[in-house]
Amino acid sequence: MENAIGEILVVPFFGQGHVLPLTELCKKLSSFNFKTTFILSSDISSSISSSLAHHPLVNVTDVDALIPPPPRPEIKFDPQPIMMYYKQMRQGLESILTPYCKNNNNVTQNNKLKIVCAIVDIMILPYFGAVFTKFQVPIVAFSPFSAASLAMDYAAWKADVEFIIPGETRFLPGFPDEMAMDYGDIVRRYYGSSEEPLIGTKKKSFPTQPGDEPVWVQEVKVTSAILVNTYDVLEHTFLEYLAKQTRLPIYGIGLLPEKFWSLTSTKSLIHDKEIRTINNSSQKSNYSEDEVLNWLNTKSPNSVIYISFGSELLPTLQEHEEISKALVELSSENFIWVISKNQDYYPNGLENKVGNRGLVIHGWAPQLLILSHPSTGGCLFHCGWNSTMEAIGQGVPLLAWPIRGDNFYNAKSIVCHLKIGYMVSSNRENVGLKKVKKDEIIQGIKRLMEDKQVHDRVEELSDKFRNANLAVGSIANLHDFKDFIMQAK
Repeated sequence: MENAIGEILVVPFFGQGHVLPLTELCKKLSSFNFKTTFILSSDISSSISSSLAHHPLVNVTDVDALIPPPPRPEIKFDPQPIMMYYKQMRQGLESILTPYCKNNNNVTQNNKLKIVCAIVDIMILPYFGAVFTKFQVPIVAFSPFSAASLAMDYAAWKADVEFIIPGETRFLPGFPDEMAMDYGDIVRRYYGSSEEPLIGTKKKSFPTQPGDEPVWVQEVKVTSAILVNTYDVLEHTFLEYLAKQTRLPIYGIGLLPEKFWSLTSTKSLIHDKEIRTINNSSQKSNYSEDEVLNWLNTKSPNSVIYISFGSELLPTLQEHEEISKALVELSSENFIWVISKNQDYYPNGLENKVGNRGLVIHGWAPQLLILSHPSTGGCLFHCGWNSTMEAIGQGVPLLAWPIRGDNFYNAKSIVCHLKIGYMVSSNRENVGLKKVKKDEIIQGIKRLMEDKQVHDRVEELSDKFRNANLAVGSIANLHDFKDFIMQAK
């Protein structure tokens, strides 16, 4: 602590896709001799691994803020629990910052470290940005989302895409032609109801609807820089676009752990417990990691489709039933289907119908192990960004089933720009608006698993990742960021 050159506050949103990369960022910042104070709800602070919690330069500070339950596809969204969470977090942040900034110089009384900046998740910046401004703490925005999703958010707003009509294609200035948008790109059903699609509301809400002004556009104006959880090799075009539009320094600091890339470079199996900075030991599962590995070892190369939607963004219960029916009819396909403990669905009887060709995991799954195993030949995801990068790194093609927000733009990049996967339904309106049916799922899985060109392309991209040494590039960008904030303080 005596040698620390300053303190950085780090504030994530509570979803695992937000917390995971920022735990890795805390570790990386500490390697530059910054003390980091990781501020999060007490509901999830206990899940942080002991190695991080006891790190001499990382201080995990919890706030008594109740995390709302995950939204359900069939239930209308109630904003009250999330707004209460924001209120409690704001109060907690003010309590933490008051002694730091008593004399308006951002120095703690105990360790005399100056607060260099607060790194705040871009999703919660609208709710907490004013707190740091009040205490004169410089703000750096952090995006756990892809550069493509942020850039598409912005470009769709500028291009007024809410006025696209069926049959029209609208090109986005500054974007590759293949990222042009049509009506299938803008339809969205309300997440949490069966109402008609929400198009062009011109409201500031999350998730941003195509054509709306993204919430973050105004909020980042009070920040000094933006950190994006991505790699320049993968998303240079979109990082460049964001820098030009925001006129802020943009740093691609991909936060998959260095060990992930070192094991990837040797094509070794990856054991999640050796990589993750979130402790999953408390999360129950009906299969151990060894049991999953033994099952995978019995399958031929590239023969298993991995299906996982996480725990927060899910298809409807009816669509879950369509997945179950599809897996029964796909009699020649092996599969792993992960269903989290807090989902309202479980495919009773499926295991009896499919026998040893299917593994239904209820609870936590060793995703990195599954993706790195040679038997895995494709994955069906909602296109959350962390999982997408993990799959690409392991050379596994994707079948995209976006559910909400950034999922749709990640899917667009996967299918149209990178060309390493397909949409689950060839009728893209079914993904954005209508219910996805069994036959579409069957066709999508077959198309993905049988297309050698898609498999070759994702393997080439994965090889490019291995050869480019992405971990080194990420650290170099963090060095640049360190120099920037130290000069600005």
